[in-house]
Amino acid sequence: MAFIEIKNLTKRFDNNLVINNLSFKIDRGEKVAIKGESGKGKTTLLRMLTGIGQPDSGTINFGGKTLSNDSAKELRALIGYLPQGIDLLIDNGNQLCNLLEIDPESIFNHLEALGLNKNKLTQPLSELSGGEKQRLLTSIILGLKRPIVILDEPTSALDSNSIQKLIKLIWGIPNLTVISTTHNRTWEQQCDKIIDL
Repeated sequence: MAFIEIKNLTKRFDNNLVINNLSFKIDRGEKVAIKGESGKGKTTLLRMLTGIGQPDSGTINFGGKTLSNDSAKELRALIGYLPQGIDLLIDNGNQLCNLLEIDPESIFNHLEALGLNKNKLTQPLSELSGGEKQRLLTSIILGLKRPIVILDEPTSALDSNSIQKLIKLIWGIPNLTVISTTHNRTWEQQCDKIIDL
């Protein structure tokens, strides 16, 4: 049985069909890239996988359990989700650690692996570059130690060296299942599976 199974997923916004009858399976530990042009439903799909958005039809199963309003809270406990724009809601990394109940010291190794000093946790996000912010927030989400990580454009603000460091870090975590949207060829090439919307 697949770890995650998406069956006949469809989503419309008004008369605009964004996702049409999409089906795919993901095994535990697989790294999956979702690609497609802007407006093709990549972020919408991620939101549905986390239970934040609802499909018009179709099912999402995690380990044989169907995602629904009743099961959403339980299944979300399996997922670390990093949407775009989260930096607009918090002042610094420590604040996000507190919200997510993560011991900041538990992510020091992630920060170091991504070339960041631990003092970046207390620095205002407004003072960090886009790449620093992205690496910091990804480190924090990995600190949740969830079996599934969902990342919306994790490489968008990173240079090629930082992308390589991120790949080395994430691919080095045993049995971590990763679902990400991307436009980055290097990231795609490392993935086990590519879903083209």
